[in-house]
Amino acid sequence: MAVDARQVPHADVVAALDAVDIGDVWLVARAIRGGVLGQGTPVAQVPDRKTAPILGFRNQVVGRIAERVFRGRHLARLEPQFTIHDYHERGDNRDYGIEGGGAELPVNVKTASTLFRNARQFGLEPEDCIPISSYKALNAIRKVPDLVYVDLVDFKLRERTDAYVEALGGELAILWDLFSWYGGKGAKEAQNRYVDALFAEHGADLDALAPGVGNFRAISAQRVLAILRENPRRCPGLGVKAAGTGAFNAEVNVHVSVAQETWPWDEVERLLLTEGVAAVRRLTTETETRDVPAPRL
Repeated sequence: MAVDARQVPHADVVAALDAVDIGDVWLVARAIRGGVLGQGTPVAQVPDRKTAPILGFRNQVVGRIAERVFRGRHLARLEPQFTIHDYHERGDNRDYGIEGGGAELPVNVKTASTLFRNARQFGLEPEDCIPISSYKALNAIRKVPDLVYVDLVDFKLRERTDAYVEALGGELAILWDLFSWYGGKGAKEAQNRYVDALFAEHGADLDALAPGVGNFRAISAQRVLAILRENPRRCPGLGVKAAGTGAFNAEVNVHVSVAQETWPWDEVERLLLTEGVAAVRRLTTETETRDVPAPRL
């Protein structure tokens, strides 16, 4: 059963913050430590409690699972033949680089863990649709033109992960609830500390929530943008106003077919092993010629 931090004794909430070394970095933690909220319901009066869970926080956990599993199940198999670079600390578009034969393949690992039930409006089935940010793809190719996205596609992973963490109880479950419902200044740094602590203690079990290796699918940033150019209705946020608001949708994703427009990573891995990095990189830049109607003026 999920913990509701509002019903937890004040001392237990503070102990949970201490356990993950969250001092005054987060404004909500600062308020709790200040004792301004009373002893019975320590977070009941914190302003700006969200009306729905903060998926950006929860997605950090499923994202970390995807990166760890991809590293352990796939990249580890390539290490005898290639050099694997970890770029997480650099904070750029790459998570990993696969280097061999004087060339490097940049990889960004993502997770598709939520079923998009409105996919049919774009001509796709919900089980065959994953979103990729058009803005991120545009920004990526300016610096890393041959970037490859690798998505762990599992529309039940979000549900399994939430259930696992909520069942832990104790300090980690208290903080899971806090971060799920409260944001504010300093939340990002505090969340990072929490996710590190969660995986330090339960990483193996969390990794085991991911499916078999066949669920990783690959698509280049270049192909994502080609889909956008050829079929702009797949990116409705570019031109569809939210009903009754007069404002454009801020969610500007390109919706991609898993079956038709991505490759199984196993196939990419086979090409890497048999033909090398340069051959795979060529697949991200070589193009097909298609007729696209365009006016002369």
